[in-house]
Amino acid sequence: MKRAAVLILILVLTPIFNLMARDNGDSQRNNNWSARDANQTNNRNEMPEQQSTTTDQPVVIKMDQSSSGGHNRNFPSQQPNKLKIKTTPSYGALQWSAKAPPKQSTRTKPQQSNPRVNRLNNTGKINTFAVAEGYSSAAISPVSAVHHHPYEKNYVRKKLKTLGVVSSPGYITDREEIINTDRSHSSIVFPKLGFDARPLKATEFSSRKFNDKTIQAQMFLVGGSVWQDKLRGFDRSESRINYYYWHKDKKFDYCHYIDSVGYHWYGWYTSGGYFWTRHFNNRWWWYDTGFNRWCFWNNGFWWWQDPYHIGDLYCYNNLNYIAVNSANDNVAVTAPNNSNTNVFVSQDNTRKVKIVADTQDAFLYDMETPPTFDPVYLASGVKDVMFSDTGNGKELEIILKLNDGTFDMFDSFGNPYNSTAQEGK
Repeated sequence: MKRAAVLILILVLTPIFNLMARDNGDSQRNNNWSARDANQTNNRNEMPEQQSTTTDQPVVIKMDQSSSGGHNRNFPSQQPNKLKIKTTPSYGALQWSAKAPPKQSTRTKPQQSNPRVNRLNNTGKINTFAVAEGYSSAAISPVSAVHHHPYEKNYVRKKLKTLGVVSSPGYITDREEIINTDRSHSSIVFPKLGFDARPLKATEFSSRKFNDKTIQAQMFLVGGSVWQDKLRGFDRSESRINYYYWHKDKKFDYCHYIDSVGYHWYGWYTSGGYFWTRHFNNRWWWYDTGFNRWCFWNNGFWWWQDPYHIGDLYCYNNLNYIAVNSANDNVAVTAPNNSNTNVFVSQDNTRKVKIVADTQDAFLYDMETPPTFDPVYLASGVKDVMFSDTGNGKELEIILKLNDGTFDMFDSFGNPYNSTAQEGK
């Protein structure tokens, strides 16, 4: 009887022990999975923050120096012994998924304090009724840059892909490395004679055909490090001003020329045609006479960074220019610590625009205490500033007159109304 009772007890308790063990094991596994899920959840929660830190980090463009040639400034000699050569040119890669929050108004509309009206004359001149004064300010680093082509996200990049662009160079982050000379300092007299004083029979390539395969092939040949070393040697040994130094290569002839200002030019003669470029700070540059723009060579294409709207980058496409960035790209610039600054104040005393005298960079400030928004970079090469009249109940508008004869118009928060550098201009 005892054996039978023990046997029955074992039969009854064994499934219960197995169930308890399985429950304990499942509970332990569930606890382990829960811990791992929690870690993964935490990691997933952290990842957007980490990504946000990366994508929200702006590309900062150094504005401490003017671009090569400057804005209506003297044109300093760029002889090798005076030129600061950078072995690695600067580029700032954009985070294309970054979003710049829109600037919004947080104030009530102020009352107009001055009845005088500011407007553009039919002659295109600006009547400036703003108050200009000398101003000493500390460095601003960084401030946001205005995009002058607020396209929808990915709109222009699809067009670049269709063109064959695989990757863009990004911004030149040091403005010293950008060529920006006026038309008179952006051309030379091409030679009429080549080797042995023989007449040249080559035809100049049209500025509207610089995506030609012949030009692309030529630039690929001379864009490597071997050619960089060769050019530095020419720059040292060939120093005679206004003299054409001819050279032969296996597939083409080329000519080195130094103009009266000291700029180094190289002409390429191949396949019955020719074109001239400048070599500056380890980049190849070409001047588009039709659009009055200096473009730099990178990865099979010519690119133009607008020297007046420093936050805008374009890809040359024969008949037009395609914007590379979008309104959501996060770009910032640094303002130089310069005491020689002019300030223009709106009549309602709500806004002021500071212009750095040396570089003519314009920055917008809110005059409320504390300010409702951070300073905003507007444009470079600014000659004059005008504010609209708000006494008629309309919002304040800011108009800048640029050195190239165009106007830029902004609202009171630095958002552009019009574009002077739109696609296809």
